[in-house]
Amino acid sequence: MTSVGIDIGKRQHVAAVCRDGERVAQKAVLRFGADRAGFLELAHWLGRQAPIERVVMESSGHYWMALAAALHRAAVPVAIVNPVSAKHFSKRRLQRTKSDPADARTLAALGMADQPATREPLTGAELREAARFAMRLVEEQSRLDNRIHRLIDLGFPELARAYDDPTCISALAVLRVAPTAAAVARKRPETLARAARPGGGRPIGARKAAELIALAKDTIAPPELERQVAFEMELLIAQHDLLERQIAEAEARVASLLDGELARRLQTIPGVGPATAATLIAEIGDIARFSQFDKLVAYVGVHPAEKSSGQSGGPETSWQMAKTGNAYLRAALYRMAVVGLQHNPVLRDHYARKRAEGKTKMNALGHCMKKALSLVWGIWRGEHDFTPDPPRHLTTGYGT
Repeated sequence: MTSVGIDIGKRQHVAAVCRDGERVAQKAVLRFGADRAGFLELAHWLGRQAPIERVVMESSGHYWMALAAALHRAAVPVAIVNPVSAKHFSKRRLQRTKSDPADARTLAALGMADQPATREPLTGAELREAARFAMRLVEEQSRLDNRIHRLIDLGFPELARAYDDPTCISALAVLRVAPTAAAVARKRPETLARAARPGGGRPIGARKAAELIALAKDTIAPPELERQVAFEMELLIAQHDLLERQIAEAEARVASLLDGELARRLQTIPGVGPATAATLIAEIGDIARFSQFDKLVAYVGVHPAEKSSGQSGGPETSWQMAKTGNAYLRAALYRMAVVGLQHNPVLRDHYARKRAEGKTKMNALGHCMKKALSLVWGIWRGEHDFTPDPPRHLTTGYGT
């Protein structure tokens, strides 16, 4: 039997062979193009290596997908491995050379030694791609919100005294009609009171309008920047609203692909829509592979990372979120946390406790992301729907 390893490139791939009973792959390799002619060349080459037990390639990037799908259609067994597994295998073999041929030989030897399972390579790929696209839109909106925060600090810093999150739905409703403190101060109270989110919704009301006008009249915002801040704010909020509509369309697309009891259960968590549920399912995979919650936390990257060297001050300066794990899962948890502050009582109460402990807003939001993951852990493993006060036998993960 023969194991074939393929190192994937953008324009060119490299294939190597490791035969039954051999510890290392053969030195000769095949270089072939990432196009139809190259795939035909590979097919002829594989025919000369038969019988093929498995073809091994890494799941990094997206360039592997077309080749893996073509091999599967040709009834060639394909094993997709995590790049980390290949790296660890290379270290076990004390391999020091780093090149495309060397990587192909490593994958071929890995296929013979570890015999990774073969499967249909693009199973669930459409749902995963749809969910990742939605999460990328969420990440873009998050970065945009940070830019809006900066403009608020320049144009109406007192807004944070009226809204814990100055980019929440109500605060943005105000900024659409009056993007700076000076603009708010010029508004008639009844006009500002009618400010509402796009598409309708409850207006901010007379009491909040009066509070905002009072804050605006006592602002420290520099008047020299008022016109430029107003100009930028209008454009950035327009981008925010566009992304909000695109996220809604992306979630509808995901919903059309999503099915199953697990997806239904996860969507019982307030703040979890189709895109978030799909991301959790696609990126976590089999949750049973994580024996402990802390291992899942590390995989996602929402655990604290030490940042104390050369710093002084309180606990807020000693650590921050590691952000070393799965970026798509962190985006999903960020959306869960942000939406959850409005709709999820468990996350809302957790945020309030962290703020009462003296945590900054973003730090408290980070704690809510970890808390959101604990809800997912408990509901997924406990096989039950969300409830704010679960019975004692359903509390797995809730108290984390």
